[in-house]
Amino acid sequence: MTNESAIRNSQSAIVIVGAGPAGSSLAIRLAQNGFETTLIEREHFPREKLCGEFISPECLQHFGDLGVLDEMLDAGGDRIRETRFFASGGSSIAVPNDWFETNSFALSLSRSVMDNTLLKRAKQCGVKVIDGCSVTSVEKQNGSVRSISAREHDGTVRELAADLFIDATGRSQALTKLTRSQKERTKPAFVGFKAHLTGADVPQGVCEIYSFDGGYAGLSNVEGDRANLCFLVRSEVVRETGSNASELVDDVIRKNRRASQTLDQWEMAGDWLAVSISSFGVTDPAPFENLFTVGDAAAFIDPFTGSGMLMAVQSSAMLADSITTNATPAGIAASYSSAYSRRFRNRLRVCWALRQIAFMPRLATGVVWTLRMSSASRRYLARMTRRSWTIRHRGNP
Repeated sequence: MTNESAIRNSQSAIVIVGAGPAGSSLAIRLAQNGFETTLIEREHFPREKLCGEFISPECLQHFGDLGVLDEMLDAGGDRIRETRFFASGGSSIAVPNDWFETNSFALSLSRSVMDNTLLKRAKQCGVKVIDGCSVTSVEKQNGSVRSISAREHDGTVRELAADLFIDATGRSQALTKLTRSQKERTKPAFVGFKAHLTGADVPQGVCEIYSFDGGYAGLSNVEGDRANLCFLVRSEVVRETGSNASELVDDVIRKNRRASQTLDQWEMAGDWLAVSISSFGVTDPAPFENLFTVGDAAAFIDPFTGSGMLMAVQSSAMLADSITTNATPAGIAASYSSAYSRRFRNRLRVCWALRQIAFMPRLATGVVWTLRMSSASRRYLARMTRRSWTIRHRGNP
């Protein structure tokens, strides 16, 4: 395929790799617009996924557009009205969720349920789904991706040609990395952990965030009388303590006074999931001529801001719009990259700064005490983590 090749709805084939919220929501939108869409997923759904499992209020409108809102709301997840941030000594500030969407709420729902709901909807819309299949190689020709090879769990190898390819494989960027001649090797700076618990004393309707030395944790109720605990910690903390995830909860996270209370009687309700994380921020939304990235594959935002799920569905909506309104891969790339930068660039910068604060308990305590004095300041700062915004320099219009 070349830049001059036209992208013509039902006559154009699109392959999406990764069936998380970014990949499945994009597949739904493209299928609804008449594109021949194939969705490849390494796992068989439903499956658990490491995630804070916080669906911000703005996502609900996207769910409505995708035709899954009622099913999501009926799945039994907790409706979160407030996120409360706790410094290590127990002082806290609250961020009501109706600061983002009037009279609305966030949803705390397991990824197992949410992702499976979106995947089923994609199938209903006519998306061809190939699960239990991992991409193994990429064939390039004349500066573009011609086809990909994927191996099913039984060893069967498929070759899929398409006009456009989408990497929705999250932080691993599995498809994008196959287009590069050399593999990048970076030492992970952080480790993320997640598990469902019972016995956690977190109130209904509240997501709690705990700052501790070297990381932060989030706790909220999900469906089935369970709570989701997800935490991010510097990799050196894990190496220094030599602890497993459960020991990190008791020895590190519970040094936060509030976490010590809510996790006093906690018990495991599933297995720990863990992942190494090298960096945050934008990678490249259009890394190859006819290859595009969405969700965490395009940018990984600091999880404690509650913006990750929103960025997944927003970036998918933006890419779907760019594909349906542009006739060539070059036009799609220009449109999508520009829109992506405008929407997310400064949001990512603000979240980076807030993560630095969250990882330093003394500084976090000072910021919490300062923000407690002004709800207007808290509201302004919270909104900057969710929406596009620009700084007007003096002298500029």
